[in-house]
Amino acid sequence: MLTRSPIALGFYPELGGVCKVAVERHLENGSALSANLRKKNVVAGIVPHAGWMFSADTAAAVFSTISRLSGPKVFVLFGSVHVMGVERSALIKEGIWETPLGEIEIDADLAGDILKSSGDLVMENAQSHLMEHSIEVQTPFIKYLFPEARIVPIMVPSTEKAAILGERIGALAKNRDGGIMAVGTSDLTHYGQRYAFMSHGTGAEALEWVKNENDKRIIDLCLRMAAEEIVPEATKSMNACGGGALAATVAYARALGVEAGELLHYTTSYDVDPTGEPSDFVGYAGIVL
Repeated sequence: MLTRSPIALGFYPELGGVCKVAVERHLENGSALSANLRKKNVVAGIVPHAGWMFSADTAAAVFSTISRLSGPKVFVLFGSVHVMGVERSALIKEGIWETPLGEIEIDADLAGDILKSSGDLVMENAQSHLMEHSIEVQTPFIKYLFPEARIVPIMVPSTEKAAILGERIGALAKNRDGGIMAVGTSDLTHYGQRYAFMSHGTGAEALEWVKNENDKRIIDLCLRMAAEEIVPEATKSMNACGGGALAATVAYARALGVEAGELLHYTTSYDVDPTGEPSDFVGYAGIVL
């Protein structure tokens, strides 16, 4: 049985006590960010996966909202893909996922049902998860808020099949007894020389373009539940590193009857740390569906 150990060192505290304090601080901040929530029910969330210094308050706004409105027994985690060789969605079927706050069990029953119902859309491939960080940085929040919950981790590449997979898993969840929550993770525009993307130069005008045009377009697609448009938009505009994860999450929620999403928080790494003029920065959004 696979034990998936932490590898995202530096993204969040690796010592249990320090990690617990950090989770609690970010959840307090996230609760404040989501204080004006309009939704009364949530079946899915979208969170960033950068280092906690930059993105954890935004992610915590989503997780704190899920905690207030729902009591999930299982999380289907749609992850971005930053490693080579993952051309088809990759799932861990069984095992343990370690976090600084304790172990999380992988739900072998649900994972098996997903494999059976999704045909060639997803395959069992635990090895691809061993060095991917996007799902890992969410797991301490899940362990802290939902200590008995299980997970099904799925890495979703940015292809046209991502939305189909999300819809298929949503239909599966709809026919079960409930208690399943989907969380997908993607950071948004990676802008600047560091990321080889400088279409609007540097400085305040570049930052405003990313925030009010480039990132806004893909956020609006998520809010409008336009799952099939997300991957093409991300590919064209370079405004999401996890277009597949976003598409799968939106399609999942739509299959469960969600008609619109709600943006809880948006920021950029420059807004978090406004040192010098805006030159290299990344966008982050927290959305509930």
